[in-house]
Amino acid sequence: MSGVVGEVHTSWRESRFWAWRIVGMWMVVRVLTSLWAAAVSTLRPLTAIERAIPLWPPSLPLEQWLYRLLLAPWERWDVVWYARIVEFGYRAYDGTAQFHPLYPWSALPLARLAGQSLLALFVVSSLAGLGSAWLLFRLAELELGGSPQARAAALLYLACPMAFVLFVPYSEALFLLLSIACFWFLRRRVWWAAGLAGGLAALTRQQGVLLLLPATIELWDAYRHEDSGLLRNWKAWVGLSLIPSGLLLWLIYRAAFLSDLNLDVHNFHELIYSFLISSSAVEVVSTQTFMWPWQALALALMRLWQAPDLDLIVNLVLSLGFLLAVVFSWRRLRLSHRLYVLTITLISFSYHTGMTHPYMGLPRHLFLAFPVFIGLAPLIRHPWQRLAIAGSGFAGILFLTFLFGLQGWVP
Repeated sequence: MSGVVGEVHTSWRESRFWAWRIVGMWMVVRVLTSLWAAAVSTLRPLTAIERAIPLWPPSLPLEQWLYRLLLAPWERWDVVWYARIVEFGYRAYDGTAQFHPLYPWSALPLARLAGQSLLALFVVSSLAGLGSAWLLFRLAELELGGSPQARAAALLYLACPMAFVLFVPYSEALFLLLSIACFWFLRRRVWWAAGLAGGLAALTRQQGVLLLLPATIELWDAYRHEDSGLLRNWKAWVGLSLIPSGLLLWLIYRAAFLSDLNLDVHNFHELIYSFLISSSAVEVVSTQTFMWPWQALALALMRLWQAPDLDLIVNLVLSLGFLLAVVFSWRRLRLSHRLYVLTITLISFSYHTGMTHPYMGLPRHLFLAFPVFIGLAPLIRHPWQRLAIAGSGFAGILFLTFLFGLQGWVP
């Protein structure tokens, strides 16, 4: 008995040690991306405060200089929309209803306290990004049976160039925290907690409702060998029903407070946008639709052939790399993980945003398929591999931060 306790205690200490290493790695990237974004903003100052206050030397009032240093360089693209929601709330037909509410609502208390919406968004996404990396490490420990391989999964996750989105005030970090938590509770067979995490994920991004697919697989796997097990454990089904309930709550809010739920069944596009997203989404991206993934890819390749640009090249190169990661990780993934990765990948490649930027946001949408990093982890066996991944991955994150700061790439 004492030997078993000693082994468990050693395992716990080892897990805690690697968890702190992950926290340290995240903090290094957090600091580097912040300082790099500030430096890049001097090349093309886009906001009024960037144009008015020089980055160096520090100036008074100190509060405004710190805002210019740490926050203003991130005031780009969707960050502006989230800040608008925090400051003014949702409004009908102005495009804000395209963005699910949990992320901006989570920032509201701090925004009211500090008087800075962007600061609140920055803090929420940063803490969520750190939490997601730690939870991925714990889930990988459960799946792979040890801390060294779990550490490799966390390294792959944080060093992936697409992990850039964990350090931007976007909703992806919070979504990943909640979706990884959902998978963690599914594997621990805590169905109500899994359903709650999944429901909150669906309240953060539309893709959260897809967690119902792996949840069903895990529930079936847990009780398939028991006679009438699936029927007897009705409480588990009720718990998992919280996942689509998150989306349902948002639909009710849109209908009751925004009058933004006008069901249009004339075609698939109108059904999706009038019901699941928002008809006002065109205020954010003027051209967007869902089509078969091969059709969307064909249009993107046509655009690349006729008029190649940096934005599309970056998106296609990153996406090709992710597809290769899916291929190499596939046979090491659980069935529920495979289903989730496949669904996220197909839907991401189905999203077409017009011929000017045909695959806007594709890399960050693919990054949501996080089980890939767990499947890849067993392939990382040597220190030189970890060093190469960290070096190239962090360089990729800084490159994307550079493009983001200049608004030369639509993330």
